[in-house]
Amino acid sequence: MSFLRVKNKVIQNNQGGQMRLAILVTTAVLGFSLPTLAEKVSEGKMKESLSKLVPESKVVKQDGDEFEVSTPKQTIVEVEFNRDGTVEEASGDAAVAGDVFTPGNNMITLQQAVDSLKKAGKNPKGDWSYKKSFTNGWVYEFEGVENGNDMEYAVSAKDGKIVKDNRDLL
Repeated sequence: MSFLRVKNKVIQNNQGGQMRLAILVTTAVLGFSLPTLAEKVSEGKMKESLSKLVPESKVVKQDGDEFEVSTPKQTIVEVEFNRDGTVEEASGDAAVAGDVFTPGNNMITLQQAVDSLKKAGKNPKGDWSYKKSFTNGWVYEFEGVENGNDMEYAVSAKDGKIVKDNRDLL
């Protein structure tokens, strides 16, 4: 028996709940169909974007919309895309030893973020990420060390200002 026949039979047998069932079915159909309405960008477009985000890189691993690319200095940068082909986040573990990331859209590069921290007397280690913060917009997050203490830093990708400078308690 098809879905529509089942739906119609249930509605006929349950006159009192007819409106509730109709609303439930409509909501379920819309809920399942809306994600498919957003057009997914092609793999080719994502790889084209990768060549701008991480210049001179080579894809070493792909899992859906997530890519691992090798930089010219043989470090690995991970980039995850949204369905529309925009960057969701990026990360790596060699911020001061060869990772390259250039987000475009008038945002600063990974190297400029590292330079901003160093200019302020901070000591970033290798681990970093680029993501959208609820309070600060796009930021680069870094691990670092100061006076023997593990630190967490965040640098605004818009203007290079340090927006977080905390001791890592974990």
